[in-house]
Order: sequence, then C-alpha cells, then structure tokens
Amino acid sequence: MKKLNIKPKHIFNFLVIGLCVGIVLYFFFSKDGLNDLLHSETEVIWYWVAFALLAELVFMFFETLLIYIFIKDDYPKFKFSEAVKVSLMGLFWCAVTPSSTGGQPMQVYLMHSMGISVGYSTSRLMQKFMVYQVILTTINIASVAFNFTTILNMENAVQILVLLGFGFFTQIGVTVVMLMFSFKPKLSRKLIMALAKLLHKIRIIKNVDEKVAVIDEQLDNFHTSNRDIYRKPKLLAPAALFTVLELFFMFLVTYFIYLALETPFSNGGEMYGPIKVITSQAYVNLISGMVPIPGASGASELCFTTILGLFFAHGTLKSAALIWRFINYYGVVFFTAPFAYFTKGKVEEAKEKEKQEQLTKEK
Repeated sequence: MKKLNIKPKHIFNFLVIGLCVGIVLYFFFSKDGLNDLLHSETEVIWYWVAFALLAELVFMFFETLLIYIFIKDDYPKFKFSEAVKVSLMGLFWCAVTPSSTGGQPMQVYLMHSMGISVGYSTSRLMQKFMVYQVILTTINIASVAFNFTTILNMENAVQILVLLGFGFFTQIGVTVVMLMFSFKPKLSRKLIMALAKLLHKIRIIKNVDEKVAVIDEQLDNFHTSNRDIYRKPKLLAPAALFTVLELFFMFLVTYFIYLALETPFSNGGEMYGPIKVITSQAYVNLISGMVPIPGASGASELCFTTILGLFFAHGTLKSAALIWRFINYYGVVFFTAPFAYFTKGKVEEAKEKEKQEQLTKEK
C-alpha cells in the first residue's frame, strides 16, 4: 500500500466538514430542532422561505453587477456573462476558505485568463472591497445605535457588547489599512518592505528583492487605478448604491425566515419590523466574521441563536438558524460549486502567462 500523504490542510478540511455535518444534524434532530418543528402543529409559511431564497439570489445579482461595472469601465468588451462566472466562482471560494480569503485571488486569475490585467483587476477588486467595508462599517454603527437599548436589555448584554466592540475594532482596522494603501503609497511601500524582511528572516520567503519588485509593480498599478477611479463619481455613486442594496438583501433573508415561522404570534402578539431584525442580523455577521473558519461554521449558528433569540420563539429558534444557514451558506456553496470549474487549470495558466510577460518586460 502506498503511504498516505495527509497534509495539515487535509486534516483541517476534514475537521471543518465534520463540524458542518455535526451542526446540521444537531439543529435538525435535537430537541426543538427542525425535525420537531416539521412534525409539530406550528405552521411554516413556505412562501416566505421562497422569498428568503429570492433575496439571496438578488444579493448574488448585485454582487455580479458590482464586478461588471468595476471591470467594464476600462474593458468595454467584458460581458455580463463573464461577470457572472467571476462573481459566482468568487462566492464559492470565499465560502470554502478561512475568512473568505480565497475568493479574490481566484477571481483575479480567472479574469487574467479573460485578458484582463492582474494589476487592474486586483486594484478594482480592492476598490470594490473598500467601498463594501466603508458602507458595512457605517451600517454596523447605525445598527448598534438603533438597537442599543435592546442590547442592554438582553441577559448576555455585556458579552454581546464586548464581541461587537472587538468586531468594530477589527473592521475599522481593515478599513484604515485599505485607505492607507489607497492614499499613502510611500507609507504602504515602507510597510511592505518591512513585512518582506520579517518574512525573509523567518524563512517564509527567499528572494526579498524579487518579491518586493513584483509587489511594487502591482502597487503602482493599484495607485494609478485609484487615482483614475476617484475622478469617476459616475462609477463610485452606483457602486455605493448597489453595495447598500446588496447588504440589505443579504440581511433581509433573516426577516423573511422570521415571517415564515409565524413568530409574531408566539411572542405575545408583538410584531417586530424589518429594520429591527435586519440590524440585529448585521451584528451576527459582524461578530461571526471574525472567526477564521470557512463560513464561520459554529460561530454563525451560535451568534444567530444568541442575538436573534429575541425574535424567534424557543421552539423555532434552532429551525430558523438552520434554514438561514442553508440559504445563506450551504445553499450558496452547492449553487456556486459548478462555477469552480472555471478555475480548473486557470491558476497555473495565469501564473505561466505572468512569467512570460515578466520575461518580455526584462528583455
């Protein structure tokens, strides 16, 4: 028998898959889980679940539209069908990699195979991400302000406020770093050089000068592209609007699930409005997003049941969490998995193409 070549990443993947399967089984078969709900007298209004699915699809549409408008600006031949491939493939790799780190690099390689410059696509995706971060941070601040009294009245208010504070600190830190790379090219170069030297000392990278030269070239492309894009309010304005709508529909999924389980009647007749539920869902995303596991598995379900327990009756809370995860995560993975095919061989092909372009420049 051949010796098994099991790497740490394979063990990590098996553990994550096992965690996901375990969570699904627990939320389905445990007491007051989805299995109990389906066999109880509580009626599930399935057309609201259908609306939740539709809201997720609308979220994907705006994600695709954002990629389309950012790239087509300087590549008029870029088709919407190509944006669909790039977007859905990116969503898949974001879903299956820790902290969603795999999406953008794969999108860059795929667009490179479509004839789009690596520097250009990287800078535009970074700009798209920066718009997303600024708007998301603003929404989270508004959400806390809107629901601050509600949070204080929760049993675990202190823990939630600590986690929210840490989430804000992380999110604002990422936004500040992004803005620095956008507007402070000299400082960003110094930081990259210092980081490269540190990585060289601990033997993660070998040739510091070569790596820094490549990054420096990409930074030049990024800053050039940045200067161009900030002179284009006609591009930034719709990008900001579409990002707001994208986030709105992503959070709206939870509100439709709330309506599907008829929880207004099980909460003493009190009916919570969409803004209350949507802003609370924003907390779930903010806190669970800090967990460096694909899909923030475990953390997402815990945050959902902790923060949104106010809205869902005790007998429906686990079911709500499981339906939300199937639509928001597992369903996304299954729906976008076929698009991962477009990256097959593209990474190696793009790297080879990049090497040839570099050799041509040197000659």
